[in-house]
Amino acid sequence: MKIWRMDPEVDPGRVGVDGAKLDQLAQRFEQAVEAGELFSGACVAVYRDGKRVLDIGGGLARTRTGVAVAPDTLFVMFSSTKGLAALAMLMLYERGRFHYDEPVCKYWPSFARVVPEKRCITIRHIMGHRAGFPTEPEWLSARHWGDREALRRAMEEIPLAWTPGERNAYHATNFGHMLNELIERIDGRDCGRFLADEVFAPLGLRDIYVGLPDDAKLEERVAWCYNELGDLSAARAIGALNEDTPDLPGRRSEPGPGELERYAQTPELAHPFNRPRIHRAVLPASGGISTARDLAHVYAVLALGGELDDLKLVRRDSLAHATTPTNRHDEIDGTVGFPLRWGTGWHMGHYGRGSTLRTFGHGGAGGQVAFADPDRRLAFAFLTNGELKPEFILWRIKLQSLAFEACRD
Repeated sequence: MKIWRMDPEVDPGRVGVDGAKLDQLAQRFEQAVEAGELFSGACVAVYRDGKRVLDIGGGLARTRTGVAVAPDTLFVMFSSTKGLAALAMLMLYERGRFHYDEPVCKYWPSFARVVPEKRCITIRHIMGHRAGFPTEPEWLSARHWGDREALRRAMEEIPLAWTPGERNAYHATNFGHMLNELIERIDGRDCGRFLADEVFAPLGLRDIYVGLPDDAKLEERVAWCYNELGDLSAARAIGALNEDTPDLPGRRSEPGPGELERYAQTPELAHPFNRPRIHRAVLPASGGISTARDLAHVYAVLALGGELDDLKLVRRDSLAHATTPTNRHDEIDGTVGFPLRWGTGWHMGHYGRGSTLRTFGHGGAGGQVAFADPDRRLAFAFLTNGELKPEFILWRIKLQSLAFEACRD
């Protein structure tokens, strides 16, 4: 199985990284690629002090056609996209464009037109998964994901499951639909355009998107997804499990009626996140597409407090506020089913041995994860085309733990 490893930007020792421990991480990854049991293809990137010290990948991006993972292979991030949406909101907040405690209706007057009780929902409720409507309406299928009017109507019509602010519950897709509408109403650009202009371009990143351009050559570089979306518990979907957390059973999902026949020539298209139309949609909860290298680069800036060289994305103090837990340590998440700490858009902690509640980022369905640790000035990203066995998540957590162990100070 083909495996590649790019040269680091600097000698790891220059930024306080144990090269032997980093090699151990790479060897563990290579063994998993060669075995081909935990995933088909993946890539990993590690940054310390803003410098890339590991960039490795391998396996198959598209198994049926034998396309190998290359250094420029793109992967769907799933919910790891939420961390980028949180960054966009924080940048707008710093510019004085809104306040987290303002009601959503201030910027979206028709938001409460169907359910008047939604008038009390604040932007902070949305960001902290406390808005009270964690699931989409049943009619909002993948065919609507690129239809902004349908998404807007869905968010206005969906009833409340409980009083906003009363409890936290992971809003798996509604988080993104809400933030995309708010960002465009506040800024004039949707989330994907804002990030491209204000984050990706200034950092010189060319392989990260929230809304893939309509470009056939780019589309050919996207790895096909093999994770079954309904076969994951909510905990696995956000990468919230760790060595000490029992796995939770998930619901198995089969293709809908006629799906297999409809996509007989390209059966991979039965998975909605393999469809070019979905790749082009701006889905800040789940639709980001990137290499691990570029995704980790964004977190490398955040691991340094929001500033790298001459570029400042956010202020250290406001980033610290946004990455402070917003709920109690013993509060059961209404979606996940066990205690989970949320910041203002980011998931806090549970990123391997060595992580703390100051470690922040977001996991994603199928095995994705990206995070920053400000204490160690460490950034990490792992992207794959889908976990194949339940054992995968603990394997990846141990991989992340090795990244923490590699930091010598």
